[in-house]
Amino acid sequence: MRSFVAFFVLFIAACQNNDSQLPTPPEGATPKFKVMDFDAPEQCASCHPDHYNEWRSSMHAYAFVDPVFFAMHERGQRETGGKLDQFCTKCHSPIASLTGETPPFFNRNDLSPISQHGVQCDVCHTITKINKTLNADFELTPGNTKYGPIANPAPNNFHQSSFNAMFDRSEFCGACHEVVNGLGAKLEETFTEWVRATFAGMSVDCQDCHMPTYAGQAATGGPQRDRVHRHYFAGVDVPLVDFPDAALQRQMAEKLLQSSADLIVASPEAARAGDTLKIAVTVENNHVGHSLPSGVTAERQMWIAVVARDQSGQILYQSGQLDANGDLMDHHSALNSSADPALTVFRQLMYDETGKEVLFFWQAKTVENNLIPTFGSKTALYKFVLLQNLTGEINLEVTLRFRTLPPYFLRELGLDGLVAKVPIVDMAKVTRRVSIN
Repeated sequence: MRSFVAFFVLFIAACQNNDSQLPTPPEGATPKFKVMDFDAPEQCASCHPDHYNEWRSSMHAYAFVDPVFFAMHERGQRETGGKLDQFCTKCHSPIASLTGETPPFFNRNDLSPISQHGVQCDVCHTITKINKTLNADFELTPGNTKYGPIANPAPNNFHQSSFNAMFDRSEFCGACHEVVNGLGAKLEETFTEWVRATFAGMSVDCQDCHMPTYAGQAATGGPQRDRVHRHYFAGVDVPLVDFPDAALQRQMAEKLLQSSADLIVASPEAARAGDTLKIAVTVENNHVGHSLPSGVTAERQMWIAVVARDQSGQILYQSGQLDANGDLMDHHSALNSSADPALTVFRQLMYDETGKEVLFFWQAKTVENNLIPTFGSKTALYKFVLLQNLTGEINLEVTLRFRTLPPYFLRELGLDGLVAKVPIVDMAKVTRRVSIN
């Protein structure tokens, strides 16, 4: 096992404290860079058309288009009086943040085109140092040299190329995919989860799944290479507005989700009318290098849906179904609050300093996680009484389902129109038959 893993476990423990809020620059401070220091992604497209076309459909490109991001950012700045400052934009558009284009209250339409591209080519390929795998603490060195994972880059007439081994390591991604707010609440722990997974024996890096390699050319006219990275950055988030190749991103997200978990259902082969039927549903996380779900898990829902029907199709029992608003029937449902006591949801809940549940990360003091770690599992139990006059057989259908954003969250942000656009993915499904004696 690589020695740097142990180092980063200690490093994370040291840096995740109440001082982790990104600092607010002094009023009138000179920005670190100018927009003209960076190249637009369109300039990269002539030599790297495949990478450009993959990136432009990615969630990295979508990062500064996403209406959910802007709604949360604007609300957070209002509620904190601007103290949130660069906390969000430093990851979602590093160039905009570092060039001073995004004070706490800004008009996105006034930004330069380069800043509006979000996490673009000249963000990643000018990173020269990861200071901390936390809250976007990295250093950019824009200019004529572009950095990447190719050890023997071919010379060209457009820019210098420099090899940096960190581009193939999870630490590179961890700089943004590990987030702690100013109150010390751990909002996103994907990198920490990966560190734990490596100790558990999962020897993969983020890039292995989210930037798979293929044989081809890194640049037009360049040499044929055995390992060139894809730049789709496929994950579980998908565009909710018109965006290039949105359907492709949805397909890749669905494929990832459907290869992530194992679903095991234990139920009797036979039962008698009047008995209590007991069902055990286990979800195992044996295939991914982080917890399930991962990322901003306070906004995600992964849950178990169970339906039992008699041989005529009549529903005898169900859990994990949606109300008329599309919400799960727990305390967040405005229509059927707490109507599903057996509901099992894998997610994060956030609480303020008084212990009250909150929806937004800037309000959180503590978090409660119900996630499944790598090589871990969780089991939910369901039971119901069979009718005395029941005959024939019972058909059980158990599904592990996932969505990135629940309807109640979008409605709270005033984004009701996006509710129907959030896909629900069936990650795994098991059917069983129980004979009635």
